Amino acid sequence: MPRNADETRAQLIRTAERLFAEKGVNAVSSREINREAEQRNATALQYHFENRQGLIRAILKKHESTIDQSRNQFLDEIETSGLYGLDRFSAALVLPTAEKLSDREGGRFYLRIAAQLVNSYRPRVDPIEYASASASLNRWRAMVEPEMSPLAVDTLHSRFTATRIMFIELARRAESPRRRNDRLFTSHLIDLVTAILGAPISAKTAALLKERADG
Repeated sequence: MPRNADETRAQLIRTAERLFAEKGVNAVSSREINREAEQRNATALQYHFENRQGLIRAILKKHESTIDQSRNQFLDEIETSGLYGLDRFSAALVLPTAEKLSDREGGRFYLRIAAQLVNSYRPRVDPIEYASASASLNRWRAMVEPEMSPLAVDTLHSRFTATRIMFIELARRAESPRRRNDRLFTSHLIDLVTAILGAPISAKTAALLKERADG
């Protein structure tokens, strides 16, 4: 692809990140993105991404690649040390994504966009489903599941709930002014994710699950 085409694509992504984060994914038109990106060609977005869904996927891909690499490093350390536990797996889930809080190349915009998509009833692109294609998240799931209750894995899908809570809390942090560091925030978020993954199944919930299964 010619250099100017690369630059145009990058400018469209940067502009869309900002507008989607500030105004809302569903409140920004393709025309507005083209205009704010100073593209004279009204079909620039369609040319580079085919449609808005393609643009959203490009934004997620831009950030997921570094998250994927970082998470694999955390999982490598767990395997090498042999020290397993929900707290360590929670850190491997949260910390790579939390690194986006300090990413000045649209990282905080990414977190806000991801949370919008997570909260949408039928998102055009679900960041969790998109991220599911990543080797590191599939690896994380395979490694964490033996540490969890079978009901929490196969029936209640607690690992998905934990991932969604992570996105929502990180977006809330991304909307606030930058702090000197985010260590306390991320440590508390890891605690919350650990609690969700390890939450005991109450007798009431177990009874309701049985009632649903008996049908």
